[in-house]
Amino acid sequence: MSKNSGKVNEEIFESILLDKDIDLTMQDRSLKNDIVFKVFFGKKGNEKYLISFLEALLNIKIEKVEIIPEASLDFLSTEDKWGRLDIKATINDKEIINIEMQLENEHDMKKRTIFYGSRLVVEQLTKRDQYKELKPVILINILNFNLLDLPEYHTETVIVTKQNRDYEVITDIKYHFIELPKFRKAKPRLSNILECWLALIDSKDGGLIEMAKEKEPIIREAKKELEEILTSKQLRAILNFREDALREEASRKGMAMKRGEEIGKKIGKEIGKQEGIEQGRNEEKEKIAKEMLKDKVNIETIIKYTGLAKEEIERLSSID
Repeated sequence: MSKNSGKVNEEIFESILLDKDIDLTMQDRSLKNDIVFKVFFGKKGNEKYLISFLEALLNIKIEKVEIIPEASLDFLSTEDKWGRLDIKATINDKEIINIEMQLENEHDMKKRTIFYGSRLVVEQLTKRDQYKELKPVILINILNFNLLDLPEYHTETVIVTKQNRDYEVITDIKYHFIELPKFRKAKPRLSNILECWLALIDSKDGGLIEMAKEKEPIIREAKKELEEILTSKQLRAILNFREDALREEASRKGMAMKRGEEIGKKIGKEIGKQEGIEQGRNEEKEKIAKEMLKDKVNIETIIKYTGLAKEEIERLSSID
């Protein structure tokens, strides 16, 4: 991989931006888009928005938040079209958080969350570090689909004992799941700032966003900042670059499915042909066996010359 693999491919951006008819509607341009989410909350100067959201979600006071490097526009390259984008940060110099936005249900969310959480723990220590130096880890998953068989749209997990569910055994790793479809279904009245943030992130209900802007000045500021970010030519180029990759992938899958269907039909014909031949052979054996039965040939001899099972010959002998 080249030294510049982590940089945006400027030539690709330039060629995309020359196209006056760029389609900006294919991909969701709201905070549900993982690229937009990362750029918005990871942008230097936007820490106050991240703090406001996290304070509302975690119900804690945050004096300081520090983004773990990666959150910039220069993260996408031709070699990394599919990299999953998330926000990593430390809060109050005491805890590490990871926020992931997931639009599509790929049916591996729980396993992936466990993997991410474990990696955030392991990455903290070198060979000379001690376990006591480990910082607590918080995993936050914002999902555009329902994952848990529970009515609440926000779920926080804890690790407790089987005998005493009130006793929390391990406090240094927590998982939060926010399921946006359940948030919509709850018809929120925006009674708290978390609901206001989720209204902006979900972006499904314009009226709800306007209410959130009226209730919370920081949401009003955030909406204006988001609109400003979305005018960035580089960001728009990145989004379209991702869309081109999605189209290419969809095309490849379509061709693979078509080829698979063709191969399946060919194999099916061959199997059908073989089955037909086998059926014809069996019918011929049965015909011979019936003639031998008419001539009072014993069953052992019929088995020898036809290869049919004793039960099959007995069945044939019972047919008039």
